[in-house]
Amino acid sequence: MATLRRAEAEDMLYAEARLLDERRYGEWLEMLTEDSTYWMPCNGNGTDPNREISLIYDDFAKLSDRIDRLTSDVAHAQSPPSKTKRLISNVQVEPVDDGANVISAFILYELRRGKQRVFAGRYEHRIRFEDGRWKIAAKKTVLVDNDEVIDNLTFIV
Repeated sequence: MATLRRAEAEDMLYAEARLLDERRYGEWLEMLTEDSTYWMPCNGNGTDPNREISLIYDDFAKLSDRIDRLTSDVAHAQSPPSKTKRLISNVQVEPVDDGANVISAFILYELRRGKQRVFAGRYEHRIRFEDGRWKIAAKKTVLVDNDEVIDNLTFIV
């Protein structure tokens, strides 16, 4: 079994952030396993997306649909598209049987129609070695302010 080193995990998170900031969603989807999930709990850290209210809880198929909408001409909530920049830090790797859990802190800046918003929180990635490379099997985004009113999130956090 391959072991994910912190430098590899950081490189992977930085690459993911760049792809999302540059709206290269097809390449980002290639970083994911076909059984991956994308979860954003509300009202705390979140323990079970099947029993709690979530801001977002997508499997790979729903996430692919979300990407299709974002890249279409009918995504009015992203016309014009948001400009984003993610900063990733405090990366920690916890080995598990089939890969690693990677915990990191992030700040995300969004600019759209002259209005800037700032999001901060924690990413929890479940990373698995598949098809000869490390892939994202799950991504959980815990916003610091997820117990407050959050305007429509029309991009991938």
